[in-house]
Amino acid sequence: MKYLKPFALLLACAGMLTACSDDDLAPGNPTMTVSGDLGQAHFGDKIQFNVLATDPEVPLSTIHAELYFGDEMVTEQVIRTKESGVEYPVSVDVPYIANIPDGQATLRLTLQNIHFTTTEQLYSVNITHADYPQLILRTEAGEDIILKRDAKNQYSVTQKFPAEVKGRIIAEPVDGNAEDIVFGYENSEIKAGAEGMIPFSNGAQGRYTISFNTLTLEGSPFVTLSLNGQKLEAMDETHSFLDLTLAKGDQLVPDGFPNYNDWWIDPTWFTKNSDGTLTFNAYNGTYRIIADTKLQYFRVYKLNGSDAATLADDGTGALWIIGEGIGNPTLSNQVGWTTENALCLAPTGDKTYSITVVGGKQIATNAINFKFFGQMGWGVELGGADLKSNSNLIAVGTGDNGHDNGNLFLPEGVQLQDNGVYEITVDLTQGIHDAILDMKYVGEQQFEEKPIFLNGVKMDTNDNVLYSAIVKMDQNSKLSFREFSDFEDLWYDPDFFKFDSENYDITFLPVTGYYNVKLDKSNGTLTAYAVNADGSEVTLNADGTGALYLMGWGVGSPDQNNQFGWTPGLAYSLAQIKPGVYQFTGKAGPETGSQPGDRYRADYLSFKFFHQKGWGGEFGPDALKMTGNTASLLSNPGNFELASGVTLEQGATYRCTIDLTAGIENGTITFVKL
Repeated sequence: MKYLKPFALLLACAGMLTACSDDDLAPGNPTMTVSGDLGQAHFGDKIQFNVLATDPEVPLSTIHAELYFGDEMVTEQVIRTKESGVEYPVSVDVPYIANIPDGQATLRLTLQNIHFTTTEQLYSVNITHADYPQLILRTEAGEDIILKRDAKNQYSVTQKFPAEVKGRIIAEPVDGNAEDIVFGYENSEIKAGAEGMIPFSNGAQGRYTISFNTLTLEGSPFVTLSLNGQKLEAMDETHSFLDLTLAKGDQLVPDGFPNYNDWWIDPTWFTKNSDGTLTFNAYNGTYRIIADTKLQYFRVYKLNGSDAATLADDGTGALWIIGEGIGNPTLSNQVGWTTENALCLAPTGDKTYSITVVGGKQIATNAINFKFFGQMGWGVELGGADLKSNSNLIAVGTGDNGHDNGNLFLPEGVQLQDNGVYEITVDLTQGIHDAILDMKYVGEQQFEEKPIFLNGVKMDTNDNVLYSAIVKMDQNSKLSFREFSDFEDLWYDPDFFKFDSENYDITFLPVTGYYNVKLDKSNGTLTAYAVNADGSEVTLNADGTGALYLMGWGVGSPDQNNQFGWTPGLAYSLAQIKPGVYQFTGKAGPETGSQPGDRYRADYLSFKFFHQKGWGGEFGPDALKMTGNTASLLSNPGNFELASGVTLEQGATYRCTIDLTAGIENGTITFVKL
């Protein structure tokens, strides 16, 4: 009998459960009344509406809102329903998925009570891509760039950009949508709501188009630079590099290089094949290949490990050129005495080095002044006692023959041929103190001219890169080009030209006269200097009119990579803005890494003004009187220099004005920050 009481309790409980089940398992009668616009929505929107949920018999449980694209459920929303007779707000996300066309989606609403009794309603919703009037590309620097609508779903912007532009694309609300739609980058794809920056890249800075399609979620451009499938590593906006171990005859396959057909291929290092591949011409070794997407050429030099190779006493290693009158891809990019610009000769045999240049393009035809070094910088160099020339085309300075020790020059009466191809070879098989220099003419480079006209005058060119024309120019007149239109890509000498980007007008600023106007497509510059009608040099007159020239260090054009120095052939002709008044305007910048327009070195100046393009008449220490606050910025112990303790503000613009209206004996100089 000891089990009787528990058994009786179980029977009692069973009876109670049965009684509860009869009441609580009634099915109930859930009903929904929906209010709101469920007829249409945009991708990325929210479908928002209200549901009046009732069940007078059984407590409610949930509202399920499910959105289907075809048979696939893409969004689900669950709302707890605590009370009957209450209107519940519902918000269903419409996902933004690539390549889903406009069409009908199905919204299924299900109301359920606690006994799992349900009622269901289906709605067809017209889902479309919003026709945005514009999109915003918000860069990582916080700049907003507008992409204009080109066609339905297609947006773009064309302007000057750096080689890489990272950002997110923002679609602002339309048709009452309350939230921005943000497109980012995830797993190498553009996606709505992704956090990553979209890495647009063109391979080179300049004018190009960034585009985006709101249907396919495809954007462009995405360009990577590679050689033989190996990606180059970016150094800055216009330079990328790759280190490769190469043997003579190896093939290189370039990919992703913008306007590759227009690139200058250095015959010293490569032979370009008909299919665009390159055959390596130098001796076996490890080399750094630097792609310059602004100047459009490959710079190559030999490595020792990850460092630039140097020259050993026995003649092995690498040989370098530093100096004036030589440069790649054109003379507009002369090496000068900036050591990091040094040219590496190609090892073409054991202890033998060579470089191939074209007269008027990579080597000056009338004057040179460069020498050979054992490193990319100062240190070991080949002097006059170390180097003997076996050619009548080139000679070596000894220090007592009128030329600096070891500096190369053209012998008297020698002028190199325009478009003539020359091979310079240095033989170090007997060591670096018994070097043999040779220079040979090996032919003429032909090209098909692509003419450009300035004010109706056909400009001269021998390479389709550097163009010049002697033109009579009136002050404040407009320049008219034919067969050239890349005006926004140019740097304009600010004292000679003013470019109006809205009207595409180029205004000539100096006084009326004849000028040699130069268009350099390789470095993207438009410059000019005064000449006589026959193109001959203009010199300074006693009344202050004519031409005034500038030489020295810390001043250059278009930047500090092209300082004038004390080489007469590089003397700069200032713009004469009024009769007898000359000016030189530019920003202050660093010695290395300067940008076009950085025409003053911020921390060092040493320059002087001359009556002609070179040595002769000049303005000495007391010849120009400083006016205004010039003395607070400059001193003149012989050359104009920065005053003691003065450093120019980097990025600020300065203007130097020379006023000779009272004659060259009573000139003034004004130097101001604009």
